[in-house]
Amino acid sequence: MGLRFRKSIRICKGMKLNFGKTGVGVSFGTRGLHYTVHSSGRRTASVGIPGTGISYVSSSGGGRSKRRRVGAGVKAQRAIQVQQQKEEEYSRNCEMVDDFNELLDMIRSIHEECSETIDWISLKNKPEPFNNMLPGPREEEALRSLHDAKPGFIGKLIPATHNNKIKKLNDAVLAAREEDKQVYDDWENMKKLATQVLSGEIDSYFYVVSEMHPFDEILDYGSDFNIGTDIPNILEVEFHAKTDKVVPNHVLEITKTGKLSSKKMTKTMHYDIAQDYICSCVLRTAREVFALLPIESVVIHVVDKVQPIIGDEYDDTVLSVLIDRKRFEQISFSGIDASDTIEMFKCNMNFKKTGGLKPVKRVEF
Repeated sequence: MGLRFRKSIRICKGMKLNFGKTGVGVSFGTRGLHYTVHSSGRRTASVGIPGTGISYVSSSGGGRSKRRRVGAGVKAQRAIQVQQQKEEEYSRNCEMVDDFNELLDMIRSIHEECSETIDWISLKNKPEPFNNMLPGPREEEALRSLHDAKPGFIGKLIPATHNNKIKKLNDAVLAAREEDKQVYDDWENMKKLATQVLSGEIDSYFYVVSEMHPFDEILDYGSDFNIGTDIPNILEVEFHAKTDKVVPNHVLEITKTGKLSSKKMTKTMHYDIAQDYICSCVLRTAREVFALLPIESVVIHVVDKVQPIIGDEYDDTVLSVLIDRKRFEQISFSGIDASDTIEMFKCNMNFKKTGGLKPVKRVEF
């Protein structure tokens, strides 16, 4: 807003021609209220005081047009930056949701991976690496190097250098002999262990499990394992599922505006994922046991926290299953529903959609 004086010539009713130092303009309007278009491009709306030639005006365009065009460019650039930031934020949010969904898929498909099967029969029948009554292959090679060692020009000139070389070659023979002995001992011990395992010696089962750590990958999800048995060809496994540490209690989603939303997971969904997780761990455990040991059956008990209607939560058996190798090896584990697959076997499992897994008795075997 401002004050100014001006001269004007009336062209017709409601229209005037205005003269100024910077150009000519045309005004439209009635007494006391005008709208002016100047030759410079400036547009002016004015409210006049009748009889004085004085008016309050508000202008746009004209001399300010160039500055406003620059301002518009800055605004456009800022708008692009804001849009880019929104797109980057949306991309990050989508990535977080994808990672979250991948986690859910992972804890429901633990059974799809497994260690390589140990062929105990081949290990038992593997021939000895060499005749133990004769030098081994490494020692033989070291002996040849020692035998072929002849003093060169320097050795003849300085006998001590040749003697030092001979000493090193003799040491190499002794080291090679120890390496051959280790290879032979390893073969002998593996053959003995394979014989014990195939004959059903229970102590050999425990030794193999302690050495091979078959459940390490499952432990990454938070489960604790105990094994035991009194019966050859059957191994009993107990593990604590710890679903409260593994299964999330929220879900991540993208809103319509592209924002990341974290909502509390419904109990029904949580219970369903927890059941699949536990059953997937059972199948993976059975796969690892059968890959490791030539036994006929494995009994698996799952312990997890149970929330009673009244009182504090406590640990109890929520799943117990007897899995036989013959039927188990007929399963194609890719893409199966772990919870449905478990029910193919002798199984005690009490699952409620609105209450989750409930305590059960352990299967008898």
